[in-house]
Amino acid sequence: MKRITSLLFLFILIAIVAAGCSSKMDNVTLDKKHKPLPDYVMNSSEKIQETYILASTYPEVIAQVPCYCGCFAQDGHKSNLDCYIDQMGPNNAVEEWDSMSIS
Repeated sequence: MKRITSLLFLFILIAIVAAGCSSKMDNVTLDKKHKPLPDYVMNSSEKIQETYILASTYPEVIAQVPCYCGCFAQDGHKSNLDCYIDQMGPNNAVEEWDSMSIS
């Protein structure tokens, strides 16, 4: 079962990367259920904006990626998702964004 989960995760990650490499920002939009992207994201590069949107679109995938930036001690982050999203509400709606991935 662990191997199937790992393979599924790997396939989804490859699909996200492939989609990101072949798409323009015009094809990636933030779902209206989420809080709007903050200025520190909107004033960043197109890739940063796209990455935040992808994190909000696929939180269950990003939550499986460990965070190695050392923010656990400072902010209690447990996965890469915590570096993008600070608080999620019902239906996985982003209520607060995290600025860790801008640094």
